Amino acid sequence: MTFLISALILFQAGVRNDLIELQSYLGSNYPRLIQFLSSKNQILLHNTETLAPAQAAEMRARMRAPDTLPADRPIVMAKIDNVGQGLASFLFEDDFITEQVNFAFCPPQPATPSQPALPERVMTIQVLLDDSRALGPAVTLLQSAYQLPPPLPPGSNYQPVLNYPIRPALPLTIWNFGNIEAIYQAIPGQPLITGQLWITDKTVRSTCTQIPTLTAP
Repeated sequence: MTFLISALILFQAGVRNDLIELQSYLGSNYPRLIQFLSSKNQILLHNTETLAPAQAAEMRARMRAPDTLPADRPIVMAKIDNVGQGLASFLFEDDFITEQVNFAFCPPQPATPSQPALPERVMTIQVLLDDSRALGPAVTLLQSAYQLPPPLPPGSNYQPVLNYPIRPALPLTIWNFGNIEAIYQAIPGQPLITGQLWITDKTVRSTCTQIPTLTAP
């Protein structure tokens, strides 16, 4: 039955590249991430400027990002009312409502005898979403439409590479493939956020000595 549901969802939804695109920005420095977010914003601005130039000007002002990554909190919180408006509008748009995308960086690291100096790098991405209008279960869609591989079986003796702010009483779905770790947890009882998805670059994590504090939704 699960196979039939997955096949039906895949037939209806098709294959999407949203997660593949997100993964490509793991390891990016701050300027490259802002460039990525700005490219999404330009699509919205292009569609708005001709018909509503005043509204486009307001959007452009909201979309401005700081010139540098804050040293005291190396996390970019991309939302519908800031530099993340374009991303939040388009990410998972056919299946989920994306409320917020958090990009957590490994801060710049000085050179050591065994490693050269490293710039700030996106280490993990947290997507806070609402799946209330989805065609099927979020995990099924993440695999069938968004091309995640099969998850680890329940009860696997696997230790995640980060101390994620997960809710201990709720189940997790974990994927471990190549240098990527992904974790999904449904969050019942909230009106806007029904799940959190984490995508982590294990290579960046393995060379990071200053892990930023990750916050729960």
